[in-house]
Amino acid sequence: MGLGNCPECGKLYLENTALLCPDCYRKQEADAEKVIEYLKDVDKATLEEIHQATGVKHKIILRLIRSGRIIGNSISYPCESCGTLIDEGRLCEKCSKNILDQLKPDERPPEQQPLTKIRSRMYGREPD
Repeated sequence: MGLGNCPECGKLYLENTALLCPDCYRKQEADAEKVIEYLKDVDKATLEEIHQATGVKHKIILRLIRSGRIIGNSISYPCESCGTLIDEGRLCEKCSKNILDQLKPDERPPEQQPLTKIRSRMYGREPD
């Protein structure tokens, strides 16, 4: 392990799995508790509503969602590409489809490749 600069405050710290200095890590844990307590009372919330109610920064709330610390609630947050509110992942369905459409057919994941006729009445994916 080496030294690194904390992405939150810029202080020099001994690198760890949290990728934050100890002070920012403690603050993030306190913020996580605020968000979790707020969500116990609310069934559905947007990122902005959580921020307004708890005072926790948007990027910290998003980090908690992406790391899996906040699950089970319907939280809406903006798509990273167009800003449409989504409930899971990083991109909305439209932006995901747009990216897949831009890929060449051989670069697409196997489940996204088009079906081709293998025999007279059978369809399937091309063998690798």
